[in-house]
Amino acid sequence: MKITKLSWAGLMLESGDTTLYIDPLQNLDVISPFVGVAKFPAFPVPYPKANMANVLITHIHADHYDEQLLKQLLADKGLLWGPEQVRKSAVNISLRASIARLYDTFYVGEFKVTPVPAVDWVGEDQVSYVISDGIHTVFHGGDTNWHGYWWTIAERFGPFDAAFLPVNGVVGSLPGQDLISDMSGTMNPDQAVTAARILKAGYLVPIHYAQFNNPPTYNEFPEVDKTLDQAGLKQHVTIRKLKDGDTI
Repeated sequence: MKITKLSWAGLMLESGDTTLYIDPLQNLDVISPFVGVAKFPAFPVPYPKANMANVLITHIHADHYDEQLLKQLLADKGLLWGPEQVRKSAVNISLRASIARLYDTFYVGEFKVTPVPAVDWVGEDQVSYVISDGIHTVFHGGDTNWHGYWWTIAERFGPFDAAFLPVNGVVGSLPGQDLISDMSGTMNPDQAVTAARILKAGYLVPIHYAQFNNPPTYNEFPEVDKTLDQAGLKQHVTIRKLKDGDTI
C-alpha cells in the first residue's frame, strides 16, 4: 500500500492498479470565507495512473467534499462513497455514488473498506474509514471530534499500521451563527494521540491542521506541533508528520 498525503485531510492510496482517494481537496476559494485564506497553496491532486478514480468522502463539508475536484476526478467512470447526504449531493451533480453505511464492508479493487463511527462538530452525518489491502490496515478519521467508539473500532479492526487523525482542535462557529462554543469541534492534539494509542496504531499521522486559521470564526488549537510532540512522548505514541505530497 502506497499512501500520499494530500492537502488538509486528503489522502491518495494506491495498491496494484487501484487508486483510492479520501477527502481530496484542491479548490480553496470556496472555503476561504469560513476558514480564512490558506497559509500555503493546496497540493496538486495527482490523477490516477489507470484513469479510474474511486473516492471516499467522510462528510458533506466543503473542506472534505470538493465538488469541483470530484467532477474532474470522477468524470469518466469513477465511483464515490459517503454518507447519505454526500451521496444525494453527488448524484445531483451527475456523479456515480453509493452510501457508506456503518460497518457495511465493501471492496474497491485491491482495498477492503469499512465505514465506522465518527462525530461531527455540528451534527452532520460523518463516518471514518478502515482501509486494508490484505497486508496493511489504516484508519482515516476525517475531522471527527472525540468519541467513545475508539475501543470498539480497535477491538474489531485493530491494530492499525497507521492512524490519520485530525489534530487542529478548532474552536469557532459556522457562518451565520453568532454563538462561538468554547468546546473544540475537532480533536485536539492530546485527544488524537489518545485515540491513536487506543487504536494501537503503529504511528499517528496528524492531518487537518496548519493550513487554516481564521479568528474568531475558525481558531486552530495553539502550538499544535509542540503539544503533539509532548503528548506522543507522554503516551508512548509515535508521531509521523508528513508534508503534503509525502508518501509512505
